[in-house]
Amino acid sequence: MSHDKAATTWIWDCTAGRFNWFYDIDETVYVIEGSVTVRDHQGATRTLVSGDIAFFPAGSSAEWTVDEYVRKVAFLRKPTSPWVRLLQRVCNKLQRMTRIRSVKIATPTAFGVP
Repeated sequence: MSHDKAATTWIWDCTAGRFNWFYDIDETVYVIEGSVTVRDHQGATRTLVSGDIAFFPAGSSAEWTVDEYVRKVAFLRKPTSPWVRLLQRVCNKLQRMTRIRSVKIATPTAFGVP
């Protein structure tokens, strides 16, 4: 779990079957082994195989059909509101603007010192 408790990472596997999944947080998956056919709420299908990456935004749903076996890494992150993201960007910019920049001060050397 991340420091702000907004993100987690899971390894998940499943044998043959079909089920509906509702995403209440953003999820990015990386298929490690096997395959799964995913159908979104509009009826579009995509088969994910080992090495594929897919993103499922919070609020979406999908029907998963696993023919034999699938194993994935799931990266889950709670989405933040646009206002929170704007505030974060403003704070980051202010931090960058107010940083004290280091100034290199020349020091005299043995050569040419009066």
